[in-house]
Amino acid sequence: MTRVPHNQFIRKNLKQLILVWTCLLVCSYPFHLFAQEVTLQDWQYSPGQSVVESREKWTKLTAGEELARGKRVQFFPSPNYGLTSNENDPYDLTDGTLSTSGSDRIWFDKNAVGWMASARGKGALMVIDLGTEQPIGQIAIRLLGGKEQPVLALPDSIEFLASLDGEKYYSLQKMIKLGPGEKEQSDFRNSFYIPEDGKSFMAPFICTEAVRARYIALRIVSPFGLFTDQVSVLKATDSTSLKTLESFPAAQIYPDGFQVFFDGLAVVPRQVPFVVTTNITTPNWLLAQDNSGLNLSKKKAGFRIELPKGLRILSISEPPFKKVPSQNGSNIYLFNYSGENRIGPLWIEEEKNVSLPTNAKITITGILEGKDSHTVSYPIHLVKIPEVPKIKNLDISLAWLHDKTQQEWPHFLRDFHKMGFGYVSTFPRNYDAGKDDFGASGGKWSIHKQESIDFLRRARQQGYGIVYNESPFHVMWHKIEVDQKAGKIDDAEAQKLFTLIDGKRGSTMNILYRGKYFQDEIKRIANSAALIQPDQVYLDIELWAGHVRESKKDPRVISAWKKSGKTWEDFATDVGAEILDTLVKAIRQAVPDKKITVGLYSNDPKNAIYTNFFEWKKLYPNIIDIAQPSLYIQGRPQVVAERIRYDYDAMKQRQIIPWLSTGTYGEFDPVNTKAMVLESILNGARGVTYYWFGDFDPMDFYYHSEALAELAPYQELIKDGKPIPYKGDNPELHYTAFASNKEGMLLVGNYKNAVNGKVNLQLPLTPVKKVLLDGKPLVAKNNTVSLDLSPGKFCLIYFSK
Repeated sequence: MTRVPHNQFIRKNLKQLILVWTCLLVCSYPFHLFAQEVTLQDWQYSPGQSVVESREKWTKLTAGEELARGKRVQFFPSPNYGLTSNENDPYDLTDGTLSTSGSDRIWFDKNAVGWMASARGKGALMVIDLGTEQPIGQIAIRLLGGKEQPVLALPDSIEFLASLDGEKYYSLQKMIKLGPGEKEQSDFRNSFYIPEDGKSFMAPFICTEAVRARYIALRIVSPFGLFTDQVSVLKATDSTSLKTLESFPAAQIYPDGFQVFFDGLAVVPRQVPFVVTTNITTPNWLLAQDNSGLNLSKKKAGFRIELPKGLRILSISEPPFKKVPSQNGSNIYLFNYSGENRIGPLWIEEEKNVSLPTNAKITITGILEGKDSHTVSYPIHLVKIPEVPKIKNLDISLAWLHDKTQQEWPHFLRDFHKMGFGYVSTFPRNYDAGKDDFGASGGKWSIHKQESIDFLRRARQQGYGIVYNESPFHVMWHKIEVDQKAGKIDDAEAQKLFTLIDGKRGSTMNILYRGKYFQDEIKRIANSAALIQPDQVYLDIELWAGHVRESKKDPRVISAWKKSGKTWEDFATDVGAEILDTLVKAIRQAVPDKKITVGLYSNDPKNAIYTNFFEWKKLYPNIIDIAQPSLYIQGRPQVVAERIRYDYDAMKQRQIIPWLSTGTYGEFDPVNTKAMVLESILNGARGVTYYWFGDFDPMDFYYHSEALAELAPYQELIKDGKPIPYKGDNPELHYTAFASNKEGMLLVGNYKNAVNGKVNLQLPLTPVKKVLLDGKPLVAKNNTVSLDLSPGKFCLIYFSK
């Protein structure tokens, strides 16, 4: 796309420019503004304007008769980001007021609407009923972008839809987000590209298809966060030519397999079908569709669950509930509801000696102010989780699983092993009475400390290792913020602690600070390590990026930097390595009788410098022991495979334990959990861990366990094997090979959904005497096997001499 001409060219070529202008949707104006003399911004290459300019542009862009003003916006799913969500969300986008945040960092603003990890990977749907059929000239929305944090990015796609009756919808326009390599294809009609370089901004996206409609819908897909503060629907001018809705493609706006309600309160399962595991108790979660317009934190709402006789909800489930009498023999439970989007965990078990009916269903009814709102019913599937024999040479954990949850989980120590997990987790910063998740409020040791220590002792007796989870320096910084607010930091300490910029005290920490708070933090972590004697320590340190940026302006830091003779990046990462070395040495000294394994979240050869502070090559292997790439990638096995193989090729050894996720930043088909585990191990990882427990549904546990159960018979191969190069004859498929001198495995995946999944596989050992496909015998002809993988499928082949 050619850059927009300057004003002189605009004045000379106004008629011709109008045709170009309509294609530049993100920066275009309503038709009745074309005659005005304006300067256009080329949004394809840069958002490039201040907050004031951005807001002025929105004001000009949305000048005209506003049809959506004051109208209620119906959402699916309900906005779920705590810092933006409140009872005004349905009207925040149509009140004509942009966010009150002066920096447009709207994820802190109650006047904005936000989602974190759009439900089920379907994104967010917004529907506005204009009340009557209207001539629509333009639809526009302001969206947050910039990647100030990785999850605060522009969405993957934006679709504008319209309907006359609220039932039949038509897609007026859909734009797909492009990467830098495809930016020349951006036309802001079918696709868009805007660079995002770490600074937040608000970008307008518009549709100028003129139609008659009553209902306007926007479907925005973002696997990460999604934030907006205003939607506009402008009335078409009398001279505007309107198209019929039938001239656009028909569209289904509701997610397949789910019931959607745009009024009242409905509560639905997070995953369908609704699964209850029979041999191992696993958690279920529900999602609320709250379009009541009420402040549900005032306890005006609840929901009722009816299960067939033969299934019962355990008392440890959340939120609180009571069992109520039933006339038909079913089990009925009445829950309070306080406004949270995610509900759970629900722990459901089979009742002994009771047969479940073949047509068993779960029925859930939302309740508002004492009256039933919406009722949904779903079939119940009973599933037995594959049980995993102990695998000696793999480190498998669900590391972000809190002490309390483990202690309450029914039969946890008995059953967690059965799913292949060899470690339990602990967060000693939460042992103190009254502490939050960063443990900064002080207080006496609570009884929870002794409960946790006793639990860890029992876990060790049953063969589990201990993973110590810690967020160093986050706790310290939280303590600093609390003490600063309370006036407890004297000037001398503050002068050393905070940055100095232009003679004024900054708002972040000087990276050279080693005073009282720093020393106390090192002691706190060392004491925790001494208390629990962990086998592995996983450090999650996401604090430093802003402190590093501001420290670069501090004359004391500048002096040390110049004296070093190094580049800023080299100097800053030297400081990061020194800080981490101090911390890790204190941990190791506190656990002198063990060779503990220490990892740093999101630091690996691929992510060579993390938070501008921690450089991989300066940390491994002298300070940390393993790479821990962050792979919260919505269940894409090929991304896992490529990242783990990159790290293995760089390290030449299997010192990798990735952080995987079964739902963070978007739900996905649970079968991909199996593929991610297999791709991790067979590409060179020595294990996997997960963030976090709340993302696991029963089938996530099922497929996680199935992956390990398929690997378990081949313990010698896992111990002695390594990833090897391999290519099949179909370039559309993905291939992972892992072998020793005697045996091997080949994982083949049609992850790109290729129509042609046929492939001939020459097995890398010769001659082979035994071949198994997904555990079943397979005949190899001339050391070759032939397969046909349908889109999205994968298979595991074992072979031996």
